[in-house]
Amino acid sequence: MRHFWVVLAIGCGGGTSGDPIMGTVSLTYGDSQPKLVVGAAVQSEDSPSKMLVQIGSDNVDCDTYLDNFFDLNPPSGSFIFFNVEKLAGTTSGSVAVMKSSSNSVAVNQGPGSITIDAVEPRVTGTVTFATTDEEVGSILVAGTFDVKRCF
Repeated sequence: MRHFWVVLAIGCGGGTSGDPIMGTVSLTYGDSQPKLVVGAAVQSEDSPSKMLVQIGSDNVDCDTYLDNFFDLNPPSGSFIFFNVEKLAGTTSGSVAVMKSSSNSVAVNQGPGSITIDAVEPRVTGTVTFATTDEEVGSILVAGTFDVKRCF
């Protein structure tokens, strides 16, 4: 007797989309700790001397611009982003944390500490940020990052 086996491979969940990052940066968002695995540094729309560093759980690449709160179709996932000068050094600046799903977008923003170690060939540095959201609880960002340079 002959047996004929058909094997089907069906993908579930699709996988992560975006440019992979390196580093230790982590996000604690209330009781959850989404894994930050993609990121990119793009030209800031605010100033030619600045860049927007973006790190997220999914959907971050050179075509992403998270610092547009009026975007009607933001990517889904958890993200951190900040505008800084395209220079090595330490600065205080505004850090934003965004949690986006198909039916809601929440953004928490405030002062944080950012150190840029290098801007070529990739953008590397450290970021720390802490705030409290009335609904979510504590939001903490800390660690090193190494993202693709897109400018």
